[in-house]
Amino acid sequence: MNQHDDGRGQDHGWEDPAEADLLKQTFGAMAGGVDPASPTGPAAVMSVMSKRVRRRRTAKLGGLGGGALALAGALVLGAGQLAPAAPDQSELLPGSPSASSPPTSSPVKADTPDFKVKDGYQPPWLDWTDLTCGMPVADLETTAPGWSVAPAGDIYARTTDLGGEPSTSWRMAAAIEEGPGPGALDSSLALVWSQDGKVVDLGPDVFAGPPGGPSPVPLISSDTGAYLEAHGAEASTCAPTRTGDDPVFEARLPEGDYDVRVVGFPHDGSHPDGSGELATVVSEPVAVHIDAAGAHSPTGARGGESTIEPPEPVPGEISRFELDRSTEWVTASMTYRRHLPAPAVSVTAQCESTNPTDTVPFEVLEESTGQAFRSGEVVCDGTETVLPLGAPGISRGAVDFQVPFGQTLPDGVAWFSAVLAPSAGVDDVDLAGDCSASGLDVADDPLSSPSDAATDTADAILDAALACDSGKLIELATASGAELMLPLEAPEDTFALPETAALPYRTLAALLGGTTGALLTGQTDAGQPEPVVWPRVALEEFADSGEAWQEVVDAGLLTAEEAAAQRANTTYGYQGMAVSISEDGTWTSYGGVGSFPRQ
Repeated sequence: MNQHDDGRGQDHGWEDPAEADLLKQTFGAMAGGVDPASPTGPAAVMSVMSKRVRRRRTAKLGGLGGGALALAGALVLGAGQLAPAAPDQSELLPGSPSASSPPTSSPVKADTPDFKVKDGYQPPWLDWTDLTCGMPVADLETTAPGWSVAPAGDIYARTTDLGGEPSTSWRMAAAIEEGPGPGALDSSLALVWSQDGKVVDLGPDVFAGPPGGPSPVPLISSDTGAYLEAHGAEASTCAPTRTGDDPVFEARLPEGDYDVRVVGFPHDGSHPDGSGELATVVSEPVAVHIDAAGAHSPTGARGGESTIEPPEPVPGEISRFELDRSTEWVTASMTYRRHLPAPAVSVTAQCESTNPTDTVPFEVLEESTGQAFRSGEVVCDGTETVLPLGAPGISRGAVDFQVPFGQTLPDGVAWFSAVLAPSAGVDDVDLAGDCSASGLDVADDPLSSPSDAATDTADAILDAALACDSGKLIELATASGAELMLPLEAPEDTFALPETAALPYRTLAALLGGTTGALLTGQTDAGQPEPVVWPRVALEEFADSGEAWQEVVDAGLLTAEEAAAQRANTTYGYQGMAVSISEDGTWTSYGGVGSFPRQ
């Protein structure tokens, strides 16, 4: 096969998710003005925040309590590491989609063209290769010296169903070994399908995604080093309904048995700008079966019988992941039904295994960044577990589930599902109202403060929140350059009225009027002002303070049960919303904390 000049000159590496920095860098970085979403900043967590209010405001925030606005964090029920599966038994985990693979239509759809391979056709993004539709699969070979790639997980469907026409694409984990020299992989991996010895689908245009290298794998397999994913579109690129520079693909692979290979296109790094000649790296095939329900990998010796029925749709459901290994073929899917924000969320998880003591750990992460913001674990005894995760602190976007990097599903798991939805009781809050802080009864009651300037700013923010004064909150945040929510959003968006489902007015009132702030020391350069953080229980110093935990309960930020669970979680501690104001009165940030292990 020919080689090709990629002409891109990008950064040719990618970051191993296992090397992501931890929360212990967050407070100092935010206090120093580092953008948490920047390449040099801790990207997953908004700054932690604290202060001591001069006036004690005994706000009647009952509507915030429990499910209405339970700003609980992740509930990690156990800390044991799961043993890796045998190398020949790939494991599926859910993860984040990439823009590099265009979505296709739903797996079950009758109104599509009849499938017929156009022999000799070459999609325009592969015009530099010898790859063509209908080619003998024996000619599909690696041309990149020293490179190798292997499938490392079950195929699964990614479906977006936001009320219109659902769209679906395929994903599969892959492990790759780089060749010698400066070469790199700058595009995602493709799934190439064959049947009866001929190529019937060359996969999607993996060069169409954003620059900067392939997206990290959202699943973990028996190969714990597999941190990339291969992409497939359900409409075959070998059966175009229109050719040319802007082809159209609508025909789907018919039901049957196929061989699927992972194919990548690394370059050799031979050019002065760091780019180089493109080549191919091709895996050995794995079996995939297509039926009316979608595409499936063979179950093999994994799984077993399951008595669990798929959970019914939940009102306001945001995301769901389902894995069924109770039959000959694995069925797995990640489905988006609604985007954040939501005032408070819970995960309803269920697992069944041949060994009822097995557990499945999982993380809840923002799809667009791949950053986890909550975590949990479910025991595989068949019972349904509801884990309250509180207010996510995420301003918008889709949400994924993922088994933590370096861990895997036990072989005996026959069924695992996780559904993210608004917590029970959120209907108690009028999301359609102009402002969630309307009508709150707050009394003055002085409190000491470590910084008068921080107290003055906190009082101004609190007064504006209680007055539902959008203009004033926007003015205060803009003047200080405050970093709001995750991903970062403009003050005009955070404090728009009518209010978003994240309920910032009510939450700010609860934090600044119902909890005590504390000074976070040792995180800034000498002579620089240090941050004051609300609630103080977010700081390591108060992580085991019964009084500090009671404050967030009394303020309506957590229920007593949620506070007890978070206090017992020595890895993450408090997980919810927080505010940070510098000693000099600069409003630093407002957002969620507790995504990563504390110091």
